[in-house]
Amino acid sequence: MIVQSHTPEQVVREAFRDMPAMWNKLKQPIERLQRDMRKNKSLRFQPRLLEYRSHAGNNWLVAMLPTKKVLQYLSRLSGIAPFVWYRGEDGYYRAARIMQDGICFHISHHVFDQYAERFNRTSDGLTRMKEFIRENMDFGTEYCLDNDDVRVGVKHGYIIGTWVIPHKVAQLITFVDHGKLYAEQLEQMDRLDQQRVDGMRPTRTPGSNVKPWDLPRPEA
Repeated sequence: MIVQSHTPEQVVREAFRDMPAMWNKLKQPIERLQRDMRKNKSLRFQPRLLEYRSHAGNNWLVAMLPTKKVLQYLSRLSGIAPFVWYRGEDGYYRAARIMQDGICFHISHHVFDQYAERFNRTSDGLTRMKEFIRENMDFGTEYCLDNDDVRVGVKHGYIIGTWVIPHKVAQLITFVDHGKLYAEQLEQMDRLDQQRVDGMRPTRTPGSNVKPWDLPRPEA
């Protein structure tokens, strides 16, 4: 179970242990959404969150951007991003974007606070965090080979971070909206935006009929 004193690395490790149960719990809601989309095409491209509290006591938010292909080829997990969230010892909300076959991102409360200053100052912290995750579920990522710097592009801005475990876990620290970016950052943001667009374009791959709940348990 994730506790308030956990480090980003520990949060990710606990989340990996919980993922098989999380996917099993979401199997029926996702299949129900597939059926609803066949009846009502207006549901496509409408961001949504599926919430789940596991038996281990972890809180999950699974962000989805439903499209026909996204729900058909779930093995790639494009258009579907699981986040686990918790409150730190200081009472602030934190979250981690958990990927079985890629980089996991731990998001500090500073990112949510800075996002709220730009987009939503009125809601409570939990609502603001959910809004951030729903609207900024897909990440574009670049990193520097000479140091631990990591940069992430999302729909509403640019996030500065650093490696916790190189190429496995990154800590995201600072959110900057588009209007405050320098010229070099704007150029990088264009690349990150294109990366996000490409990542949301599913392709047929071997094993594309495998669902997340059928995947082997991640190593923890």
